[in-house]
Amino acid sequence: MSELWSEWRSQLPQAFLLLCYAYGLFVVTWPVFLLLERWRPAGGQTPRANVRFNWTIVASNLLLTPAFYALAVAASTVFGRAVGLPAFAYPVLGVSIGQPVIDGAVQGVLLFFTSCLLGDVWYYWWHRLQHVIPALWEIHKLHHADENLNATTIYRSHFFELAGQAVMRGFSVGLVFDLSGQTETLLAIFMAGLLPPVWDFFIHANLRIDRLRFLLPVLSTPQFHWIHHSKLPQHQDKNFAIWLPLFDLVFGSYYRPAVDEYPPTGLSSGERIETLWEAQAGPFLGWWRMLRGGTEVRSDGSLNRANPKEKQ
Repeated sequence: MSELWSEWRSQLPQAFLLLCYAYGLFVVTWPVFLLLERWRPAGGQTPRANVRFNWTIVASNLLLTPAFYALAVAASTVFGRAVGLPAFAYPVLGVSIGQPVIDGAVQGVLLFFTSCLLGDVWYYWWHRLQHVIPALWEIHKLHHADENLNATTIYRSHFFELAGQAVMRGFSVGLVFDLSGQTETLLAIFMAGLLPPVWDFFIHANLRIDRLRFLLPVLSTPQFHWIHHSKLPQHQDKNFAIWLPLFDLVFGSYYRPAVDEYPPTGLSSGERIETLWEAQAGPFLGWWRMLRGGTEVRSDGSLNRANPKEKQ
């Protein structure tokens, strides 16, 4: 326990800085997405009240997230040390044919896809479990409750969301790969630390660019992820991957949208989350109802009753 406490204290400042980096990167790139969304919106202009609410959630998460995220990272770190599994480093920086320009381009592409591959390995299954397990859905449904999908939706999430991701990452690929020891070159920072999150912002944007359809199913697009946020029954539990739709293709959750397919987004149950209290206290209230044997709504809008006798 003392080791966990010590690791948590060392991780806490890093968790805060990581969150500042993620939010700061979005603040810097957000004006670009605003222009793109005004240029080619997929679902009409985003109401300003919607954007303000999403930023309010971001501000509250900056205060609430670090402690829980640091605890999740500390727990997986301590566990990894205890089991003594190897932590393989990213191997791609050693790829070379002796031509600096070509080497840089090849290493950059490999870094980007390696980061996306390792990211989607764990995130695909974490994401899918959130849609299957009612207790996890209570955390995730805030993100899906946005009826005006736009770039700010990316960080419209509960403060437990990042902690859950850290647990899944740490106890899956984090036990095999050293996800913190990448070579700190400008190339590595750009290709592994900047492009993947910016692409994540991009696929949440209220943006329609039909010419990007050729990227599917190799690389995700805004329309691909728009389907995931749809409230229509035929789109439920589809397109879980963030970067590489090939995971959806392999595991049977891939849905290729038609050219003009931009369905309404939000919760299929019709529930709305419109206040900061509902956003941050919602999972706790949902879990309390589940413990009391109440009825919960799954991601597909169907009912899940915590008391098995009520299913009869």
